Amino acid sequence: MKKKVLILEINETKFNSIEMVLSKNDYESVYYKHLTDLKSELENIDIVVANTNVDYVDITKLYDMVNSEFIIKIPLIFLNNSEEFDKDLVKKCFDNGASDFIKGSFNAGEILARVNYHYEQYYKLSEYKLRVDKLAHLATVDQISKLTSKMHMQAILKQQINNFTKHKTSTSILYISLMNVNKIVGSFGFEYGERLIYQFAKKLKTLIGESDQVSRWQGSNFMILLSNSDAKQAEAYAKKINSSLANVEIMKNTKPILSFGITELSADDTFEELEQRAVYALKEAKKQEYARVYIC
Repeated sequence: MKKKVLILEINETKFNSIEMVLSKNDYESVYYKHLTDLKSELENIDIVVANTNVDYVDITKLYDMVNSEFIIKIPLIFLNNSEEFDKDLVKKCFDNGASDFIKGSFNAGEILARVNYHYEQYYKLSEYKLRVDKLAHLATVDQISKLTSKMHMQAILKQQINNFTKHKTSTSILYISLMNVNKIVGSFGFEYGERLIYQFAKKLKTLIGESDQVSRWQGSNFMILLSNSDAKQAEAYAKKINSSLANVEIMKNTKPILSFGITELSADDTFEELEQRAVYALKEAKKQEYARVYIC
């Protein structure tokens, strides 16, 4: 795949000289005599080379124009072939986001070396960001259900506890168990069980409010953080979920069997206490023959 260089130059002879050098090293050059519609090209550009002598190049605005929509900043190299060295110009370029400044008459080897260096740094940063984004996604998204991961949900709950201390807004935890997964796994295997969890999670997500959070907590258990809801409201919500999903086939010939443990956040709660009450409530709910909703 070609590496793309945007060259801002009005002298076609100079452009052709730079383009010829770069093209031999897998760069594809884009030539602009003006900045009209430049924005449409930027997402495909890896590096910018700009002549400071070009009248449409505004040194104070070019960096922001090039990089306004990108987290990883596109390298910006300024060229200047004036006979005299202008230290104020150099300072102005670097103060306004320049990655490099090349002074003097055209030198193919120097331009190529500088472009190669800054492209390599840009590529490394881009690859690093992709890895970080992937790790962040793995940390925040459960890979089976595609819901919020337990680790990320723990952080959200701890933050909610801190917020409750300040604002005392009613908040409840709804801890749900998809009870028939283990039996299905025993009959058909783990892959079928994982597919069942995914399909259930997909339907469950459609039933929660915008301000609520849902996570696969462990195994076939799911935790919902209900903002602005006390325990009685959470109980009504549990019954709504149960009635909405009880007769829905989440997979062929398979309907969910659900239990609901409910606990309400109270003053001076710790995360551990909140989790323990939710676990206990779900355990008690599972003992029931019908309804299977328990408030602790």
